[in-house]
Amino acid sequence: MRSKFLGIGISLLFFLVLELVVRFTGIHFLEQPEIFFVNLKKNFVESGKGDADIIVLGDSRSMALAGYPKQPDIDFSVYNHSLPAMGPKYYRFFLDKYLKKGNAKPKMVLFAASPKLYATGYGPPLYDPDAKSVKENESISTYMNRRWNEGIEKNFFRTSTPTNIISYSGKQEDANQILWEFFGHRYLHQFTYSELSEQYSGVERLFILSKAAPLLYESYRFHGAIRNALSQTNWKVDKNYKERSLFCESCENVEAGLCKPASSQLEDNLTIEDQISRHFGKYNISNRLKPELVIFSKDLIRKELDEELTNPKPYIYNKPDFIVLKELIEYTRAQGIQFGLVYMPWMKERQESQESKDLLVDLKLFFRENPDAKLFFFPDSSYPAERFVDNIHYDCRGEKRVNEEFRNYVLPQVFRFLHSKEKSN
Repeated sequence: MRSKFLGIGISLLFFLVLELVVRFTGIHFLEQPEIFFVNLKKNFVESGKGDADIIVLGDSRSMALAGYPKQPDIDFSVYNHSLPAMGPKYYRFFLDKYLKKGNAKPKMVLFAASPKLYATGYGPPLYDPDAKSVKENESISTYMNRRWNEGIEKNFFRTSTPTNIISYSGKQEDANQILWEFFGHRYLHQFTYSELSEQYSGVERLFILSKAAPLLYESYRFHGAIRNALSQTNWKVDKNYKERSLFCESCENVEAGLCKPASSQLEDNLTIEDQISRHFGKYNISNRLKPELVIFSKDLIRKELDEELTNPKPYIYNKPDFIVLKELIEYTRAQGIQFGLVYMPWMKERQESQESKDLLVDLKLFFRENPDAKLFFFPDSSYPAERFVDNIHYDCRGEKRVNEEFRNYVLPQVFRFLHSKEKSN
């Protein structure tokens, strides 16, 4: 009996020591790059050291925009806080956290997200992303009543046949589960358990907190890092990794396949940190792809575009829901922060579609109705499809072009707008 309790005690001591080690070391530097990236951004916000005059918010496409310190030809400092696949609810939550953590209140928020994140409302709840049962979050009582009635209708809660199954590598998985496993860490690692509890309500709160509960243990939160730490390869770091990081800002080197992620997880993450630090939040994730995969993806895009042009589908325009923009403007207005939207360039065939044209008309009308906010454009909103690696992300040369135009054309507009607001005050 004594040996049994001794074994339990040793096991508990081991997990306690492991938990303390993970909590008080930089173990996240050994995590997979997606989780490392989110934690790097999270730690910066929670440090309270943010002092940029202008902060950029957006998605994985706007992550390609570089920030800048204040300098002779840059009137206001800029930092890019864009994160991939966070969903439209994220932005208001992030701003609230940014200010509460003691970061300097910015003079302006530049919103640079894709249309689907600002023109389609807040979308269905996290627990029903396909909106098959509900389009909006429910109270617990409403949810229980609905589920009870559905159970009776389906012959005493007999499980229905799944309709969103994806087959790959001989496996069959639920599409929503796959998406959650791929993107869910962005919610769970960016905000604490208590922050998530404050942000959500009803059934959506129960869903997100059930997913977040295991992450209260840091040893579970960074279990991928613990696993990677067991391999000696992941600890190796080339002393010249910063020089290689600079080397890989050349598109010629990226396209030649000379800039693949390091085999060492620590070196890979240190390189990501270096690029984000030097460019004030910018990171173009498509530069990590193998050149042959980029070529394959671009060819696929071209085939899809040609098919759409050859066999167009009947066009039905759904009026946009700008509730995300409306509430962001109201929030920044209440905080004394200026608000602007950067209309990010997209591939020509998509940007010049009738749907995009109609949406742009409504977007301009929305900003005319909110004259204290501003809509900013690049010199050309249509880029060749060859400058994208998929339907969203810029390739290396697309990133170079968008940044040249952002600095030389868009930011001067933003600075003039801010100067005019300062004079009027």
